[in-house]
Amino acid sequence: MVLADAIARLIPGVIGNQRSVTQDSLENGLLKYPQYTRPREFQGLSVPDVLLSGDHGAIREWREQQMLERTRKKRPDLLY
Repeated sequence: MVLADAIARLIPGVIGNQRSVTQDSLENGLLKYPQYTRPREFQGLSVPDVLLSGDHGAIREWREQQMLERTRKKRPDLLY
């Protein structure tokens, strides 16, 4: 199933947004930043304020920082 999924993703039209193929779990060789949805708070965990700020530059910086931090913790081998 994994092989079929991997091959099917390369066929034009199978994935609605082709950008999803290149930005799935690895982006620029780093693990993806955390993603949030509603509600803003769930089981004591809140969406970071920077994501609610509307400041696109700050959000981009936060995402880059999270990508580096997650990769460093979970897959340090990707950094070398």
